[in-house]
Amino acid sequence: MKFKNIIMLFLSICLFVFSGCDPIDDFLNEEPSKNTMKPIETVEQLDAVLASYAVYPVNFFQEKGDMMVASDDYAFLTMIQDNKSYNLEYLSYGLWNDESTTGRYSSWGAEYTKVYYANLVLDYIDKVSGDEQAKANLKADAHFLRAYCFFTIALAHTLYYDGTNGDELGISLKKTPSFEENIARANLKDTWDFIEADLQEALKIKKTFIRADGMHVNWRGSTGAVKAFAARYYLYRADYEKAMHYALEALKEYGDFKDFNDPSEMYYKSSVGKYTLTDTGEEVILRRPYLWNQLVTYWGMEPNMEVLLGWDELFYARTTQCATSWFIPSAELLATFEEDVPEGKLENDLRYKYFMAPYYSISTFKEKTSDRIYPGYIQFMGEILSGPTVAEMNLIVAEALARSGDATGAMARVNALRKNRIERSVYTDLTAASADIALKKVLQERRREMPFSIRWYDLKRLNANDPVNKVTIKRNFYKYTSTAVLPNDGVVTYTLEPGSRHYAIPIHADEIAKSNGVIEQNKY
Repeated sequence: MKFKNIIMLFLSICLFVFSGCDPIDDFLNEEPSKNTMKPIETVEQLDAVLASYAVYPVNFFQEKGDMMVASDDYAFLTMIQDNKSYNLEYLSYGLWNDESTTGRYSSWGAEYTKVYYANLVLDYIDKVSGDEQAKANLKADAHFLRAYCFFTIALAHTLYYDGTNGDELGISLKKTPSFEENIARANLKDTWDFIEADLQEALKIKKTFIRADGMHVNWRGSTGAVKAFAARYYLYRADYEKAMHYALEALKEYGDFKDFNDPSEMYYKSSVGKYTLTDTGEEVILRRPYLWNQLVTYWGMEPNMEVLLGWDELFYARTTQCATSWFIPSAELLATFEEDVPEGKLENDLRYKYFMAPYYSISTFKEKTSDRIYPGYIQFMGEILSGPTVAEMNLIVAEALARSGDATGAMARVNALRKNRIERSVYTDLTAASADIALKKVLQERRREMPFSIRWYDLKRLNANDPVNKVTIKRNFYKYTSTAVLPNDGVVTYTLEPGSRHYAIPIHADEIAKSNGVIEQNKY
């Protein structure tokens, strides 16, 4: 069965279960009518709650762009502002303001919407009829979804928990679908204890990643998905031994790389964009990878999920959204691709070849001149992969080995990945003379392999746990207000220091207002 048929089946199931019930846009503020919801009585009905993976407005796979633009992978340039203008909310995140302008692209609201459904399953699981193993797996699946969402919210909106700052503000630990539940923010210690407890419950799942028909179940919880998330969780918490353990366990479930050298795996779409530069007359071409598809699904539209769910390396299909469909790479990110590339030719790194479009700005700017050229990172139309993958698991193992002093073992893992990412005709193994050098190469490979989506995660953990690899971010950009950019007021330097309180992204005032002030804003 094709993936799109599976998704349409999900949609049909979801409409059957929730027919007559309005979509839940904000579960913290608006309760659906109990009179219109059909009773959930069987495990199959309850399973359909999480099976509505790509159904608007929940879209379990999507993550918002606040952390992406706050990281140093995303560029804020006056040239781009002059020709296109940035989203004002992105400016509030990317220039590390004390407030968010609208909350539309915030992780807070989006992830709590998903948490509602996880809590709905957990609330009903002991009340429905059905096979006991199916119920146990569904319960673990719901714990996995909630743990993943809470982890994402904490990653965005709280400070790094280092074990000594447990009294700092954490997140609202929604444990039930009740709209009367207290939503005051827990402290950091309780937040991370709760996420880990959810993770331990999720690890009880007994559902293989690969079904009997050979299909990867990467849109739901599975043994592979949960172990991959556990590896990511423990790496963030600097428990490298556990991180490596769970990464290796996930790779036992599935460990095949997607080979970027294989023309059946990676290729350009047949259509290209051709543009003529008005000042030089040069014709430039914008080519897009075959993945260039819109994944967002609205009511009445057929979802286009085949390319996402068919990505061979994904343990759990999640994406990071970009409001403008232009992931603008920073100079620092671009420089990373220049490291260790054979013959100094950027396109020998096939991730650069297929995903970095050198002339992307020309397709968006009205004035198409040679001084307005700037690249864009393109994968899916307005989204990039953010879920755990086979590549990430290998890099987690590599990092753990490097930190334990095993440079040779670390580089073996890095090279296993690079053989599937570097142009085969010029490929050579990387080497490292010491564990410290190996660690730097691992971190560079992570940045090339998972740009934008994982960088905020790396910045927070490295700044907290790794003095050698701390990062200070500086951006030169115009002054601005909550309503406008002020180019006539000149350019200023915005700085995000390691340990800054702005590593906790602000919660939008609407969320605080709707809670009647129960939800506290971060302190800066």
